[in-house]
Amino acid sequence: MLMKSLRSLLLTIASVLPLITMAHEGHGHEHPWSPGHFLANPEHSIPLVLAIALVTAFVVRRHIIAKRARK
Repeated sequence: MLMKSLRSLLLTIASVLPLITMAHEGHGHEHPWSPGHFLANPEHSIPLVLAIALVTAFVVRRHIIAKRARK
């Protein structure tokens, strides 16, 4: 079961990654590699928030499944 979930997660990441890494024209006044650039611009912050939510959901789900298995 875990292997199937992990495989699905990796497949999802691999299929979405090209969309996230596409180059875009310059914007903003910050240095392009500063944390503020990645947090203040939607082109970067939306995928970042989605990635954090996906990892959090995966960890929480895994924790819940492990907790049920112990009972």
